[in-house]
Amino acid sequence: MNDHAASTVSKLNLDELKRVGIIAQKQKETFLIRLRTVAGDLSADELNTVAQVSRKFAGSRVHLTTRQAVEIHNIHLNDLQAAREELEAGGIVLGVCGPRGRGIVACPGSATCTSGIIETKELAAELDAVYFRVPAPHKFKIGISGCPNNCSKPVENDIGIMGGVLPGWDREVCISCRLCVNICPAQAIAHQEKEFVLDREKCLLCGLCIRNCPKSAWKAARTGYTLYFGGTMGLKPRLGTRAKTLIESKEEVLSHVKRAFDYYGAHGRKKERFGHMLDRIGPDRAFADIFSEKEQAPKADESSESRSSVKRNFLDLRGVSCPLNFVKAKLAIDRIGSGETIEFHLDDGEPLVNVTRSLKDEGHQVLLVTPRQNYFEVMVEKKN
Repeated sequence: MNDHAASTVSKLNLDELKRVGIIAQKQKETFLIRLRTVAGDLSADELNTVAQVSRKFAGSRVHLTTRQAVEIHNIHLNDLQAAREELEAGGIVLGVCGPRGRGIVACPGSATCTSGIIETKELAAELDAVYFRVPAPHKFKIGISGCPNNCSKPVENDIGIMGGVLPGWDREVCISCRLCVNICPAQAIAHQEKEFVLDREKCLLCGLCIRNCPKSAWKAARTGYTLYFGGTMGLKPRLGTRAKTLIESKEEVLSHVKRAFDYYGAHGRKKERFGHMLDRIGPDRAFADIFSEKEQAPKADESSESRSSVKRNFLDLRGVSCPLNFVKAKLAIDRIGSGETIEFHLDDGEPLVNVTRSLKDEGHQVLLVTPRQNYFEVMVEKKN
């Protein structure tokens, strides 16, 4: 070991090196350098820098990790500082290891993928800016998938974020071709008495019915994010627990992630993964603490049916006769802003026909009419 290498080791211990993604290999005085990527992206110039450093110091080999990072292996201690300086001069940010926030994994999302429901790259960058290298009880990983195809495996991360779309059926344009029934991978759509009924418990929120309906009878009632907490692989694998279904606001997602990370910092034990902490405390209790406000603390895997009563713009008109049901619907719409949506629950028959027709006559747009068991969900957008 030369004097420069010895000086490097004396100034930085192995734990400090791991903080910036420099990890000792099994070979004596040999290291790998892990590089930071956000959603798996590197520019062409950055790739050129990686190639140059690899040729110069690591036998022209580069390793791609399972979490979209890049590693350069087999760098001798004598070359470590020079390799690091050359990488950083080329605009490369070194990575991370140890008990702290890791790089964000994400698929391409709606920017390029035909199945993508949410934008993933910008969200990944926002999360990376907050949590990269931040100390935690153990490693802390976040994964984002643009849709329920789960390509980037968010359910295997400490926090997983997945795009989803809740479909609604419009019987006025449906031709009863039954394609939706046949194409649904979860068998969540049934044809019952000339109506197509969606089982929300089974629905994967994938949007296949919406994308493939020849008459656009299935439409997006709501689009947003599904959160999973506590996923991990390793010696004690655990898939993430779904904590809340279809959050429509990115700001709300960011808020929940912050609460969860802070909760983990306060309650997690040293070298205890987030999911194992949830199992120790109990997911329902932990979620109640994390989400704090009662309307934001559903039980794990709580059905979307039971959550319908806490939607901000919602009115249940079941059992209300005509014309009082329309009067109440009109008053509810008057309280929201133009362009906002409101969901009504209406009995079948005259209540459904009269209220939807009257709302259209008022100039509002009836977006979706979705049959449920013994009633209909009607989504309306205020137009004036």
